[in-house]
Amino acid sequence: MLLKKGSKGEDVKKLQAKLGLTADGDFGSGTEDKIKTWQTANGLTSDGIIGDKSWAMLFANDNAKPTAATAPVAIPPDNFKLADLKGHIPDEVLAQIPDTAAKFNITNPLRLSHFLAQCEHESAGFKAVSENLNYSAKGLQKIFPKYFTAATAAAYAHQPTKIASKVYALRMGNGDETSGDGFKFRGRGYLQCTGKSNYAEFDKAFGLW
Repeated sequence: MLLKKGSKGEDVKKLQAKLGLTADGDFGSGTEDKIKTWQTANGLTSDGIIGDKSWAMLFANDNAKPTAATAPVAIPPDNFKLADLKGHIPDEVLAQIPDTAAKFNITNPLRLSHFLAQCEHESAGFKAVSENLNYSAKGLQKIFPKYFTAATAAAYAHQPTKIASKVYALRMGNGDETSGDGFKFRGRGYLQCTGKSNYAEFDKAFGLW
């Protein structure tokens, strides 16, 4: 299952009721914010999206199941109509979809659409596989207003290493700004895995390092 901002239906109502929200079945900003807070408190990636893992944790004590009405019919990954995506997604990405979909239980067009849409968004159209962070002083104030003011931004402008080390310091398992962890563990891959703890979880799951 996959519930995110814009989703509607009975599963959204169950989710909202579990979180103490008005169960109107419309997944909006309020629901997303509540989910992010819950995810952070439970050591999950705070993305505001409810997948199978988050749903299972949230309803661990009452065995709630997604409704049949909202559970899309499974399709073998080899039967996805990938030819329709040619020209929209790089060929090297298309070639990996059947194996990736089978491995991660992406069993219907809806899940595949969500997955590819997030990859496309995070990687600027499947072009950026490493977070850039080369911001001007004005850009820093706009994108990271919590960390930079007009007085401090100039000292970091167009210095990706310093910028990442500051904005990602002391979170997601990273050390302080001087550790440089923010830059070492900046966003990478089509889904922009970010932060030392997330890199460690990724390594634990896939053993790449």
